[in-house]
Amino acid sequence: MEISDRSWFEDRYRFYKEKVDSYIRNLSSRGDIPEELRKSSYHLILSGGKRIRPVILMAIVDMLGGDIDEAIHASVSIELLHNFTLIHDDIMDGDEFRRGVKTVHTLFGESLAILAGDYLFSLVFKLLSTNYDDYRARRLTEIYSKASEKICIGQAMDINPERHIRSVDDYLNMVYLKTGALIEAASEAGAVISGVDEKVVRDISLAGRNMGIAFQIADDLLGIIGDPKKTGKPVGNDIRNGKMTLPVIYSLSRMDDVDRMKFKQVFGRDVNDYTVAVKLIEIYGGIEYSRSVMRRYAEEAIRIISTYGSGDSRRFIIELIKFIVSRDR
Repeated sequence: MEISDRSWFEDRYRFYKEKVDSYIRNLSSRGDIPEELRKSSYHLILSGGKRIRPVILMAIVDMLGGDIDEAIHASVSIELLHNFTLIHDDIMDGDEFRRGVKTVHTLFGESLAILAGDYLFSLVFKLLSTNYDDYRARRLTEIYSKASEKICIGQAMDINPERHIRSVDDYLNMVYLKTGALIEAASEAGAVISGVDEKVVRDISLAGRNMGIAFQIADDLLGIIGDPKKTGKPVGNDIRNGKMTLPVIYSLSRMDDVDRMKFKQVFGRDVNDYTVAVKLIEIYGGIEYSRSVMRRYAEEAIRIISTYGSGDSRRFIIELIKFIVSRDR
């Protein structure tokens, strides 16, 4: 899937992203909390990031005829919620870098990193409750709290893969919960803010769910064959961490005993060379299979989005889905 006009897409993406970045900069300049909490809370979010979730939310609002300035509070909220999960995820994985910068717990220590994540989480619901009327504040709180619950369940499955992830179906359920649920929430929130009827909300939510699963599979592929200069993560990071990603699950199910033993000698271990594991995944078709599954979910999201809205806003979301599955970082 290739973006048809990258320059046009990037200009429109930048338009949404800069609204989010400006709001976050203003939010981070508050001086009414301890300086170490402020610095640790905003370290990761100010270091960059694609802002895909808030961009999706605002683009959905745009497509459905809503007010994107009114949507900015919910957009920033979902980015705060996302970064809360990243801070805690990095602690659990013991990662030293994210997006090419030091992780929060590496710089500030685990205790302050946990507090930083919790602080961002509290801001999510403060922004929703103070910037929307009773009905939308309730609906958005419901959407974001359900997504938070799903993320916790998905993360629990991910850190105990031997217990919970034994098949491709198990994996797809886990990535929906861990990653897809938040992109689903961004899409659903955009529809709610736009004031459309419940059928449209459900359809847009489903499109987001498909986008989210495609997004995670793209991440899985980058975790194995991505360029560390672009991803900001070391080569073979997911293999070192023993992540049961789609390429790994599919390939392991097809390996003979000898190759499975070779793979397990490096999988989940801190070794210098992961190329043998990557090569085995390629040989047994894990990369191509994962790409085909990713494209299937992306195509379903495009099919749903194509039935709503018109013009540049709908075109942008379709191009955004293509970007999700073709990105290199």
